[in-house]
Amino acid sequence: MANIRENMKNGKVVSYRFIVCLERDRRGKQIRRYTTWTPPNGLTPAKERKAAERAADAWELEMREEFQKQKEAEAKGRAYAVPPEKRRDSFTDFINDTWFPLHVRGGECKPTTIAFYQHIAKVITDYFQDAVLQEISPLDIQRYLTFLRAEYKTKQGKHLSPKSLRHQYGTLTSIFGYAEKHDLLVKNPMRRVDAPKKVKKPIDALTQEEAKKLFQLLPHCPLDFHCILHLLITTGMRRGECMGLKWGDVDEANGTIQVSRNITYTPESGIIISTPKTANSIRTIPLMNSTLQLLQELKKQTQKAHPNTILQEAFLFPHTDDIFSPRDPNAITRRVKRFMKNNGLPDLSPHDLRHSCATLLLSQGADIKSVQEILGHADASTTLNFYVKADLQQMKAATEKYAAAFNL
Repeated sequence: MANIRENMKNGKVVSYRFIVCLERDRRGKQIRRYTTWTPPNGLTPAKERKAAERAADAWELEMREEFQKQKEAEAKGRAYAVPPEKRRDSFTDFINDTWFPLHVRGGECKPTTIAFYQHIAKVITDYFQDAVLQEISPLDIQRYLTFLRAEYKTKQGKHLSPKSLRHQYGTLTSIFGYAEKHDLLVKNPMRRVDAPKKVKKPIDALTQEEAKKLFQLLPHCPLDFHCILHLLITTGMRRGECMGLKWGDVDEANGTIQVSRNITYTPESGIIISTPKTANSIRTIPLMNSTLQLLQELKKQTQKAHPNTILQEAFLFPHTDDIFSPRDPNAITRRVKRFMKNNGLPDLSPHDLRHSCATLLLSQGADIKSVQEILGHADASTTLNFYVKADLQQMKAATEKYAAAFNL
């Protein structure tokens, strides 16, 4: 017999939730169907409850007949697809048992991307709980986005940023798009939900004066940390790319360094060695003479500590216990932030030093294409839109050049 639950609003029953268990699968998990039934107006509470019981019985019979047809077809080796208009799939089960394992885990997503979707999916399933995939309307999704914007708070007690809200919208688009692709929906509700507005956040980067101060402080740091900070701000590497460097990537003769690895960390998988973010991120970057000299000094120090080791496959910035194992990039973020705070510099992360590199290169006359290649962007618009920050002095210099050209 179907389980009947009352959905209340302002102390009144507005609808009924029907849930039926058809049987258990091989893992012992219940195969369930759900639906929501809204009673007609004008019924007394007792008559309304009776009407709900009759509707639940009729719906349960329909679900069991449909499920039996499916089992009989599968027993004969034939595919059987329940028409979308008759399907009543648990939204939570669809996310956890279909979309996530097949589309996310079963795709080409990296561990960090899997962890990212896992976190977002948890927020979605907590909100929608027993919702039926086929019954979620555009208004339901709009209410969810409004809830995220106005009420939801992270573990740190903060409201979601506009960027995080767009990530939620993008994940919902992926979930419903996957359901639509596999004929589980009559209509995709996301087609009628507007995306949250994109808010461009100002990029944090060091000014020239702040960069001068940082360079003056670096010689007082331990050599390995000196090299890390120097690489981050002069090559624009991502922190994971920097932690992925091996001594074989350093070409001392040509003064270049090859970026071909990225180190990430997730609680589920631990430290992971993978490829960089995109194909364009695999690149060769020219090194300043000062950077190369620092790396040569670090290499001598490492070789002295491991005299019988060939360093070619060893990491530049390894784990403390093993030079052939990489360091956790999160530890570098914490160390960089402590350094900035202790020295009266802006509260910047390793990625902000990447922004700083782009800004400082362009302020010294580097062309956009060269900066794009150094940072490993697929196209120059990313470099211009997200990583370039013009300060007031640069703008003044530009207007002065304009005035001088026309004697204004």
